[in-house]
Amino acid sequence: MVINKASLTDQIYNLLKQKILQREFELGQQLKTRQIAEDNGISLMPVRDALRRLSNEGLVDNKPRVGFFVKNFSENEINDILEVRKMHELYCLENYFAEINRQEIKKLEGKFEKNSSASFFNRYDIKLHQEIVKASHNQYLIDSYFKLINHFTMLFNYLNHKRSKFSRQEHTELVNCILNNNKEKAYRLLYRHLDRVEIAADAKLD
Repeated sequence: MVINKASLTDQIYNLLKQKILQREFELGQQLKTRQIAEDNGISLMPVRDALRRLSNEGLVDNKPRVGFFVKNFSENEINDILEVRKMHELYCLENYFAEINRQEIKKLEGKFEKNSSASFFNRYDIKLHQEIVKASHNQYLIDSYFKLINHFTMLFNYLNHKRSKFSRQEHTELVNCILNNNKEKAYRLLYRHLDRVEIAADAKLD
């Protein structure tokens, strides 16, 4: 990637964020400020600023007098994050099912097929779950959910990187249930799907 000198901090921030979310670093890996600056032909200041922004978003740990590290999650943190996600999504599906934007869900038809790449699958996955929460039109609820999106993405990419055929099928069925206004089945599918994510995370931790 060629760094444009006009917005160094923004670009190095976007570059590092992409690398973190796409598993190009290990969890807990140190992000060496000087090495990043040298690799991209820039000064230390924009790199430090970018790393501080990532720290504020919870993707990076800033350890005083030690350095910056890719966020690592304890077992308790993982369980807490997954529980919060489950609370948000199941609540919104149960109470705002009729408000889910069918036009946006319609765009996801056929997107979870077997030949979809992992990066596209992740994008569609995030989109589907976001639309369920956005249906609430409760900005406080939506904002609290969106603050955890990066953590969700990290957990799924690092702990559940390989998407199973069954996972793709679950997403396809959930899309169909929403479009067919089958709320009861959609709720069962989402509950089972989120439970499966928790099991996969627990297995990875073991």
